[in-house]
Amino acid sequence: MGLFLQVALMPRCKEAEAREVIQAVASKYAYSFDELESEDFDEDCIEDDMLITELIPDECQYAESAHGVSILINDGCIGHDSLAKAVSKETGKACLLLCIYDGDYWGYWLYENGTAIDEFNPMPDYFEAASEKKIQKVKGNAEIIAKYFDVEAASIEKYLVRWSEDMMDKKAYEDDEFGYEDWQMADFMRKLGYSYEFNEEYEE
Repeated sequence: MGLFLQVALMPRCKEAEAREVIQAVASKYAYSFDELESEDFDEDCIEDDMLITELIPDECQYAESAHGVSILINDGCIGHDSLAKAVSKETGKACLLLCIYDGDYWGYWLYENGTAIDEFNPMPDYFEAASEKKIQKVKGNAEIIAKYFDVEAASIEKYLVRWSEDMMDKKAYEDDEFGYEDWQMADFMRKLGYSYEFNEEYEE
């Protein structure tokens, strides 16, 4: 099994606030696998389809910068778009949830105040053939991300492309560390003003 990893970026947010938000999200929206498998579990209690599993606030890691806060979500948590939605709903602010899926690709979901704003997946047909509607939905929008993170769209737009086999050895920008692969996520974070500096021990 490859690497599964999630990092939440909260622009214009302090670490103390981010910690409170993750704690609140865990209390309101997160469930353990044992709870989900219980005969007494009522699926109707899941609010707005925000199903988050195994979110453990004390195992998350935080890094504050001049731009905001990055949060490395604990290993074993499954959140993705639900987590971005819940965090943004709790704060009324923006949350960009970046993920690496099975070591094969990275992508993101951007939510503000519980509303989906933008989504990116470089391999929309990873699981099955993708319709044109889905391809357009997950192509990402550099202008939108640039607005939320106060950067130039030109500095990130080359990341937001659909991958092909002949791209894997190439880099989006000359100063990148990684090519079109899962850890390109770290280069993307850096361009947004957030260094990937966590001491995680994730299982692969």
